[in-house]
Amino acid sequence: MDMSYTFKCKDLGYDCSFEYEARERKDLMPRVKIHFKYAHNVFEMAPELEKKIDGAIKEKA
Repeated sequence: MDMSYTFKCKDLGYDCSFEYEARERKDLMPRVKIHFKYAHNVFEMAPELEKKIDGAIKEKA
């Protein structure tokens, strides 16, 4: 059974439809950082925000 990981911006309270899915957890954060830069004008991601994002990542069977 293949697992994947998903992140949804709306899980952090943003009014945003962005969702991203990757086979490996480590592949999510670089893509999420790009999204936050262009969609939310977050050019330097604070450790607190990274921690919130990491907590919002869900495993998907």
